[in-house]
Amino acid sequence: MTNQGIGDRQYYETHYLTRDWQAYRYLLMVILRLSQPGPILDLGAGLGYFVEAATRWGFPCMGLEGSPDAVAMARERLPEIALQQHPLSEPLPYPDASVQTVLLNQVIEHLEPEIGLKVIAECFRVLKPGGLVVIESPGKYNEYERTADPTHLHLYAPTELSSALATAGFVRISSNNQPLDFLGKNWLAKRLSRRLFKRFPIDRWSATASCVAFKPTVESLT
Repeated sequence: MTNQGIGDRQYYETHYLTRDWQAYRYLLMVILRLSQPGPILDLGAGLGYFVEAATRWGFPCMGLEGSPDAVAMARERLPEIALQQHPLSEPLPYPDASVQTVLLNQVIEHLEPEIGLKVIAECFRVLKPGGLVVIESPGKYNEYERTADPTHLHLYAPTELSSALATAGFVRISSNNQPLDFLGKNWLAKRLSRRLFKRFPIDRWSATASCVAFKPTVESLT
């Protein structure tokens, strides 16, 4: 059973218990490469694997998760994990300009469109000037992801997501997407699909809607 994009214990047992914190280290590499030192906020943190990864590496990190079952399971694993239950339909419980990096890893597609836009605006509010938001998500034309997970409520096209970020005030928005196998699934077709997509990153060819963006610095606003 699920509730408006939020999974229950069975959902997390089915999809997440085969993972651990090590599967999320690549996201730390993205943040280290692009952001500056400072607090990291993981929205829709699930079982807290990324929060655990960041903490193990010595980075200040906290997570918010809408599912009380997911938070309970995370605390069964790590009682002191910096994870709290909080619906993303509500304002984030942090002051303005208090966070350096916000992560939404496979989260925004679980939100209704109007809530997704509010979350993007809240990310902008809580980020420090120059702060980074990282979004990883399946794309609008990824038919498998559209139907495989009952908690997927709204999948974005890459340009749709970039536009929403720009409207919220973000700058230096860049996408890092993977193509669908639109020419077939054999190795040659996949290779050609990647080459064509790299040259022509068309929304309908994209399997993902993943990007990074920055809040303007104080200097850029003056």
